[in-house]
Amino acid sequence: MGRLRACVVTGALTTALLGTGAAVAPSASAALYTCVKAGNIVYPSYYIRMPVNSGGTGEVDCLLPVGSTGSAVTALQRTLNRCYAAGLEPDGVYGELTEAAVREAQRAAGVTADGVYGPRTAAAVRHATWSREVPDRFLGCRRYSPS
Repeated sequence: MGRLRACVVTGALTTALLGTGAAVAPSASAALYTCVKAGNIVYPSYYIRMPVNSGGTGEVDCLLPVGSTGSAVTALQRTLNRCYAAGLEPDGVYGELTEAAVREAQRAAGVTADGVYGPRTAAAVRHATWSREVPDRFLGCRRYSPS
């Protein structure tokens, strides 16, 4: 009976966080991880500091729900401040204010405003971009493009 209850609870939590797998995952074969750190997604003249997954691949197919902490959240908060004037304290804690800012960015980007940062949100919202040649030089906001 205890195992059944644990499976039901785990299934309910997974469904609450992910919804249907097809709605969140960028492809059927992609695995979603918790975003555990920030990584630099590098392009020829600029880079984007974004949340990356815990699989060690540097991919952005990850989720940040309320309650998440760490450098991935800080990177998200900084991009929300720069690109959406969120006015957040970049403290690395995904609380109610960060959730509200993510919802606003999602609305502006035309995606479901659920307050969870995942692959669809990462692809739809604008991210702060930084110069590769001049350290700490903010270049503006652009959408993430995997290629």
